[in-house]
Amino acid sequence: MRVDDAGIRLPRGFSGSADVVFDGRRVWSFSVDKPSADAQTVVWPKRMKRMLEGRVEVRIVAAEREIFAEERQFGTSSERIRLVDAQGTPIVVDKWGLIQRPFEGRDPGVIDAMADKAIEILRVMREDCGFEGWIAFGSLLGAARNGHAIGHDSDIDLCFLSTASTPAGMASDLWRIARALRRAGMRVTHASASFVTVRFRGPDGGAAGIDIYITFFLDGLFYETATVRAPVPREALLPLRDIAFEGRMLPAPADPAALLEVSYGPNWRVPDPSFQHQPGPEIVDRFHGWFGSLMPGRRDWRHANAAAATSGAGPSPFAEWVCGHLTPDSDVVEIGPGGGVDLFRYAESARRAVGLDYALPAPLVRAAKKRRGVGVDTLNLYDRRDVLVRGGSLARRPGPRVLTAYQVLETLEPEGLEAFWLLAGMALRGGGRAYVGGIARNRAAAGEWSQRHGLGKVFPFSPTSIEQQVLAAGGRIVERSGFEQADRARRGGAAAEWRMIVEWPERGSASAGEVTQ
Repeated sequence: MRVDDAGIRLPRGFSGSADVVFDGRRVWSFSVDKPSADAQTVVWPKRMKRMLEGRVEVRIVAAEREIFAEERQFGTSSERIRLVDAQGTPIVVDKWGLIQRPFEGRDPGVIDAMADKAIEILRVMREDCGFEGWIAFGSLLGAARNGHAIGHDSDIDLCFLSTASTPAGMASDLWRIARALRRAGMRVTHASASFVTVRFRGPDGGAAGIDIYITFFLDGLFYETATVRAPVPREALLPLRDIAFEGRMLPAPADPAALLEVSYGPNWRVPDPSFQHQPGPEIVDRFHGWFGSLMPGRRDWRHANAAAATSGAGPSPFAEWVCGHLTPDSDVVEIGPGGGVDLFRYAESARRAVGLDYALPAPLVRAAKKRRGVGVDTLNLYDRRDVLVRGGSLARRPGPRVLTAYQVLETLEPEGLEAFWLLAGMALRGGGRAYVGGIARNRAAAGEWSQRHGLGKVFPFSPTSIEQQVLAAGGRIVERSGFEQADRARRGGAAAEWRMIVEWPERGSASAGEVTQ
C-alpha cells in the first residue's frame, strides 16, 4: 500500500470498506465494491484534499484489522494536520464527500439539543400543518439498534408522508411546513423541492442541522427521498409508534426494520460508516425531474466565500470602476458578494449596500453586522419563488437603484442566468443601472481554474451570449468593454475580463431595447 497526496493506493484484490484514521481519529471511510487484479488508487475527496497540508500519522483499518500505519507528509507544511472547524470542533468527510461534525467528536449536549429541536419541529408540523412526522434514516437506524444516535452520524433526519397526487402538490406541502417553521423562529434552507434543513447553532458553537424529507406512495411503491423506491406496504409505515431515542420517545414507522432494510439492506444492524446509498437512475432521474435541486455547488461556494472573507485581499478593480459611477444617495445591491470585500467598498461610496448570495459565508454575516450601511441576505437564483419575491421587494426600495455582479454570470447554469436577468428586470424596472462583469475562459481553463481554487463550477462564458436576455428583461446595454476578447477566450483564447452597464429607463421615458455600442 501507499498513501500520498494523490490518495490511497490499494493492493491487488482489495475489496470491502475501510476507515482512514489521522492521529488516532477517524476522518473518512471508503469502500471498494469489487476486487481488482491490479493495484488501484482511491483518491481523496476534494473537500478533504484541500485540507491535506502538513504531517499526520495515517492508519487504515479494514474489518477491524490495521492494514496501514505510517507517518505521512502532505504538501509542504511542517504543521500537524488538524481537521477541525472554526470553533475547533472535529470534522470528518462523510460518505457523500461532504464535511460533517460527527456526534462522537462533539459535546454530548449537542445530541440533546438536536433531539429537543426535532421534537419542536415535529410539534409545529403536527399542530400548524397537520402532518405527522417521524425520525428516519440514520436517526432511525441508531434508535432501532440501541436507542442512541450513531457516533459517526452528524444530524437528525425526519420524514413526513405527503398524500398529494402530484410532485407540485408534494412540494407545496413542504413549503407550507417550511413557512410554519420560519414563523416559529427557525432558520430553514431549501435543498430541493423534496427536502429542507433547519439550521441552528449547537451548544458547542458549531453548526447543527435537522433534515426534513417528503415521502409518498405512487403506483404501489413507497418513495423515500431519492434513495428508496420499493414495494413497502402502508402497514409498515402507519400507524406511527414511539421509539426510544436519546432518552426521549420519538415517533417512528410501525415496522422500523422494514423501512431500514429497504434503505440499508439486510445487514442494517451492522455499523458501516462507509455505507453509501446507491439508487439506480429509475430513482435518481425521477426525483431530479420531479423535484430538482436548489443547491448545486453551494457547499463549495460557501467554502470559497468563507476563505475570501478572511483572505485580507482588497477591493477588485471592477468595484473601483463601479464606485466611480455611484452617488452618495445610491442604494447598491450586489449579487454574489462572495467574501464581501467589494460590498464594503460600495458602502463607502453609497448610502447603503446590500449583498445577496447563494452561499452566504458566516464571516461575512458577522462582519456585516458590525458595519453601518451594510446588509447581507441569501438569494437562490435556482429557486424561482425566491427570485420573484426578492425581485418584488427590491422594486419597492426607494432612491437611485444600482445592481452589481462580478464574476457571477460565468458560474450560473442556464436557468440561473435566466433568473438573474429576471431579478434585474424586476428590481430596476422603474429605472436604474446594473454594472456586470466577469472573466471569460474556455472550457478547459474554466475547469482547471475551478479545481485549483476549490470552487464550484465555472463555465465558459461570453457576455454576447446573453444580449437577448438583457433586452427581454427590459434593459439596454449603454456601455461595454472586452466583449470581443471574451468571445475569443470562450473559443480557446486567453482569459479576458469584460464589463458592461445595463440601464433600465424610468417609467414613462423612451422605450427600452436599444443596444449602445
